[in-house]
Amino acid sequence: MVVFDDGRSMRVQRVRAEGEVHVLSLEGGGEMAIPKSRISRTFEIPEEPAPVASGSAALARSVRWRNVAGPFADSIARAADRHRVDPVLLTAMAEVESAFDPAAISPKGAQGLLQLMPATARRFGVRDAFDVTQNVDGGARYLRWLLERFEGRTDLALAGYNAGEAAVEKYDGIPPYAETSDYVAKVLAGVDRIHGSKHAGAAMLAAASASAP
Repeated sequence: MVVFDDGRSMRVQRVRAEGEVHVLSLEGGGEMAIPKSRISRTFEIPEEPAPVASGSAALARSVRWRNVAGPFADSIARAADRHRVDPVLLTAMAEVESAFDPAAISPKGAQGLLQLMPATARRFGVRDAFDVTQNVDGGARYLRWLLERFEGRTDLALAGYNAGEAAVEKYDGIPPYAETSDYVAKVLAGVDRIHGSKHAGAAMLAAASASAP
């Protein structure tokens, strides 16, 4: 995956450095030479999504995210099931958003475990953003809405959660804001850690891309 300096991203087969340019081998064939300065970062993703965990592996995965989520695990599990999102992803988001502090308030006014802005809370039916059950359900509902809006792209959904969907649409990709790039990276790193795999976040991106229309 190549992320450009304007926030746009592109899946390619490989990247080859040649002096001051990077040559991108495109998935559909052919190559494209891009100035090195135009590329923000690159990272590898598996060619195939990680297999669905089963048996003892599934149990271990469940124990890991529940241990991280602690007393909020049941609320996260219910919201994840209701809105068809990954509980591991919600757990990683809560960790980055508020460090699991249900009373957290950001300098911009975001509230609660999943740091809902008051307008977003109202938009998704949350009356009390400091109520854990309501906050997590509203955050999960917003995440599902973003995933559908951005055709299953987990990275863009996370960017929209942090910066707003309008910013993602404006830049046609992850907005070139340091806070947003850091947020997406931290959440996906959290997914890796909770899964116990350094490829889990990338696999989530690959799976989301493969399932998009």
